[in-house]
Amino acid sequence: MPTLNLWGQLPPTEKIRTPTQILKEQATALDDMTKGALQGSVTVRHDSQGRFNIDLDIVAPALDNYTYNVLEASHGLNLYPVKVKPGWKKYEYKEHFECADEEQLDDALGQVLTSPEVKRVITTLLAQSRAM
Repeated sequence: MPTLNLWGQLPPTEKIRTPTQILKEQATALDDMTKGALQGSVTVRHDSQGRFNIDLDIVAPALDNYTYNVLEASHGLNLYPVKVKPGWKKYEYKEHFECADEEQLDDALGQVLTSPEVKRVITTLLAQSRAM
């Protein structure tokens, strides 16, 4: 006897870009821009409050995989709102962006990724990687 489906029709999810997916896209963009000299890495953890915590790191393979945390994004089971904390301000409670939707998340990521701090780190890691 076939199993009875009590779930009904599931909603489509193809058009939903999750915060994790958006960060992975940026990790790939860094790989492409630096021709692999620097790599983006995205790690997802779940905490005891049911939140998803997503780290975006820069990894320098030529420097024994030196890793720099660019930012941490976090959200609940619902994708939004998302809190974005720059890595260099991770432990400062009030220093974060609160993003209500994908557009605000893109804006916050743009501010962090083009910040003088991140540009300095990329420049330094590229120079050191090329020297190896």
